[in-house]
Amino acid sequence: GTDQVDLQAAQEKGIPVFNAPFANTRSVAELIIGNIVGLSRRIGECTAQMHRGAWFKQAVGCFEIRGKTLGVIGYGHIGAQVSVLAEAMGMQVIYYDVIPKLPMGNASQVAT
Repeated sequence: GTDQVDLQAAQEKGIPVFNAPFANTRSVAELIIGNIVGLSRRIGECTAQMHRGAWFKQAVGCFEIRGKTLGVIGYGHIGAQVSVLAEAMGMQVIYYDVIPKLPMGNASQVAT
């Protein structure tokens, strides 16, 4: 949104300010899914170990995300897109939002 910008100062300097709610929605949703995969596969930890000379041929402590449940807090533009991508990767999605929202796909809204 534009609530973090001094609109008056921007106008005085001739700087256009506008809200573009869909501009980065998909990019952010994809980044979130990438981070979920990375964390579930311990990519950061394994990469650090590899740089120290270790090579693990086993995936101990690493998991697929398929079949897991993802909880989304805030089902706005980004939360809904994360839901769609997660479901496409085989996850069950539950979400919470302060107002009732229609789910995308098979996601389920929870009360708390």
